[in-house]
Amino acid sequence: MSDAATQSFTRFFQPLLATFSNPSALVFLGIFVFFALRSYFSNSQSPAFSMGSVQQQAAVPAQKDYTPHELAQFDGRDEGTQVLMAVRGTVYDVSRGRGFYGPGGPYANFAGRDASRGLAKSDFAKEMLADLDGPIDALEGLDASEIQCLDEWEGFFASKYPAVGRLAEPKGGEAAEAVEAAEAVEAAEAVEAAEAAEAAEAVEAAEAAEAAEAAEAVEAVEKRKKDN
Repeated sequence: MSDAATQSFTRFFQPLLATFSNPSALVFLGIFVFFALRSYFSNSQSPAFSMGSVQQQAAVPAQKDYTPHELAQFDGRDEGTQVLMAVRGTVYDVSRGRGFYGPGGPYANFAGRDASRGLAKSDFAKEMLADLDGPIDALEGLDASEIQCLDEWEGFFASKYPAVGRLAEPKGGEAAEAVEAAEAVEAAEAVEAAEAAEAAEAVEAAEAAEAAEAAEAVEAVEKRKKDN
């Protein structure tokens, strides 16, 4: 090191060296550092690393398949769960954007749903959502500009939010349960209709009986008059 560099180095650190040679200054410096560190660590806890956040992240497996009905459970209405949405078959955790995708947000209709068609058409209405009991939207009928728009949205979500799974068709068991439920509803409606028909017939029969009795009574009165 040259003499000039040595002198410059010495001048730069001279105040610090003087501080360390002064016991009172060392005490003051120690107190200052203590409170500074305590203040830093008490205010530097990031919500991203809080235990509540870790527990929330553990609520959803890292990667899995979601049927439309399973995905619909993560619509943000329960503050203890993530907000998920699907874009072109990929399910993203958009919990960081809860203000946008959660209840009351501008994209709330997409929470827990396949948002692909709505994003492609820049239409955020519920009418853009596929039926939960129907097949996954194959995105048929989109024109070139809408596909390009969807490409851009897909890139946005892929770069901003973590992918946690794939959107999958309902499982065989779920489909069978849905069919059974629909059949049960139809059977119940048929029973109700039959009971209503029987009740109507009973009312008609009772009215007919009353009418017959009334007619007989009238005939009896008329017959007595003739006999007299």
